[in-house]
Amino acid sequence: MNLKMDFSTTTAILLFAQSEKIESALKPIASCSKQNVLLWKKMNDNSIKIIQKSKLPYFISNENDQVGATFGERITHSIQTIFDKGFEKVIVIGNDCIELKAQHLLQAERDLKTNNLVLGKDFSGGAYLIGVTKSKFKPELFKTILWQTKNAFTTLQKIYKREAIAYLPYLNDCNNTSDFKRATQKLSFSDTFKKILLSFLSNFVIQNDFETRFDYSYYHALNFNKGSPCNA
Repeated sequence: MNLKMDFSTTTAILLFAQSEKIESALKPIASCSKQNVLLWKKMNDNSIKIIQKSKLPYFISNENDQVGATFGERITHSIQTIFDKGFEKVIVIGNDCIELKAQHLLQAERDLKTNNLVLGKDFSGGAYLIGVTKSKFKPELFKTILWQTKNAFTTLQKIYKREAIAYLPYLNDCNNTSDFKRATQKLSFSDTFKKILLSFLSNFVIQNDFETRFDYSYYHALNFNKGSPCNA
């Protein structure tokens, strides 16, 4: 797990994602495999760029250091690793929300000062951002959540129903071609990353959701015993 440390804050960001090679195999969006790998490299690079703009310390966790047999075990382990290093609050994001901005990360940091959980919901029932405090982190329950399903967000709400929760705006996660097109339309015309994505969109092929959306059984069929982006 790569770490950019800054002890001036008690909050750290966790980019929980796969390398572009693995991500490309799991989400074949573009018609050409090389273009697909390049697309996910751009997605990873953009996520890091957004994090760096927040000026918060951050970790990057991918298949090389994630530990566990299930998604729940992997994300729980990665979050706990940050807490074990002395941070009191962790903000988790994936690499597939192109609408995410540094302002959302900074808002999550502010919200964690008065709340135990911060959630950013996507339009498929998952969460593009999860912020949690060390004192209220529930690792055993996190492991059992049915991540990457339409029930992930509501399950988090139920687990923390007795705690103070702050909410960020709904944003689109990009797991298939339709998601990418919809999310790109919401970016401003002057957004540099929008121009990059549009260059890929011209080569995209329409695929069914079951082909492009992360499928957990498919993931295990590839024999990767690691993790994936935090999405539904």
